[in-house]
Amino acid sequence: MIPMTKDVADLVGEYADAVENHSLLYDKYALPKAWGNSDKINDAGRWSVLRIVSQGSDLLKSDSINIRRLSQGRNIEDEAKRQRLVGQSKIAERMASIGKQDVQMARYITAKTTGLLRDLEKTWGTNCAVFEATLGGRLMVNMAGGVVQNAGICLDRCFGMPYIPGSAVKGVSRSQALWEIHEAPDSEKADLLRKAMILFGYGKQDVGRDGDFAWAAGTKLVDPVTHDLGAMEFKGCACFVPAYPKTAPTLVVDMVNPHYKDYYSGRAKQALDSESPIPNYFPAVEAGSSFGFAVLVQRVPDGMGLSAAALLDAAKGWVERAITEKGIGAKTAAGYGWFRLGEPPKRQAHGESSAATVPSDSPAEALINKFVVLSNTGNFPAVLPTMVTLSDADLKTVFEALVP
Repeated sequence: MIPMTKDVADLVGEYADAVENHSLLYDKYALPKAWGNSDKINDAGRWSVLRIVSQGSDLLKSDSINIRRLSQGRNIEDEAKRQRLVGQSKIAERMASIGKQDVQMARYITAKTTGLLRDLEKTWGTNCAVFEATLGGRLMVNMAGGVVQNAGICLDRCFGMPYIPGSAVKGVSRSQALWEIHEAPDSEKADLLRKAMILFGYGKQDVGRDGDFAWAAGTKLVDPVTHDLGAMEFKGCACFVPAYPKTAPTLVVDMVNPHYKDYYSGRAKQALDSESPIPNYFPAVEAGSSFGFAVLVQRVPDGMGLSAAALLDAAKGWVERAITEKGIGAKTAAGYGWFRLGEPPKRQAHGESSAATVPSDSPAEALINKFVVLSNTGNFPAVLPTMVTLSDADLKTVFEALVP
């Protein structure tokens, strides 16, 4: 069922049973809905997601059992349908038997992130800035770029660990810079614009009348910078390094559930409750994982009146504010992709007690963490359904922690 040659199937198994690398499983050995079989497997996308997430093997086994029970039901009178369900049950069971990712390998990789950041500081010295940030909400990056439609994720090709591409870090930082320039007082626009154009670089379309930098500061301020640099196209001086995990990340399965497909696609004039929801599943990095970020200034143009330290400080500030104020990746408006600067809070040691400490796995702490993210978006109504489910004691804990 999974497209591969016979020699590869003999090596890794017909369903890639022996593969441990999540990147290989998801990008190379995803289960198609129809391949070599006339029967379409509607759960193929979901099963491909489940096999790379935490507890995915257990969920696949549960699916297998439920489908087998369905095949044995009295309502299934068509023998062909019964056999089709039995076949799908076997597929789910086979996909659940995947190689487990080595915990020691995950620790080794996160240790390598620390080593990478340390080596960058040693090599680049004062031209390098590194920092750590912890996910306050789940993270989704590269959703549109995966084999499974609209359910991609960035996984390291060698080790299968999630990471944030440097292009994504640069993109959100550039967006943050443009907004800050646009909103800055007139007395500060020219200096901020000069730093941004040097750090991020630009093409002809960026400095034209309808370009991004012209929108942020106006062509009257853009033209002097291009004149001083002597170029209508300029390669940026900053390097935004991919952000790798510093603590072992947890991959989870997430879902969006569009209720009115016909209405939103234009096939129906009204959004009626008679439509059936069609859930879409995708992988995400769970909140609480920390990532190491680094930005470098590779060179400083002559005659611009700016030092490497000033450029580096501006670049680091834009990265930090971008990931903590606007988020990175998909669905940031819904609380995904938001970071808090610093490492994850350390769990309380066994036997310790403190009246001010909230249990790390409590509903109260989960809501507190969500408030930290939403405080940047103003989207407080998003937590109202959660508040309704909390006990009075948990609500008291939340308000005492958040309200001055």
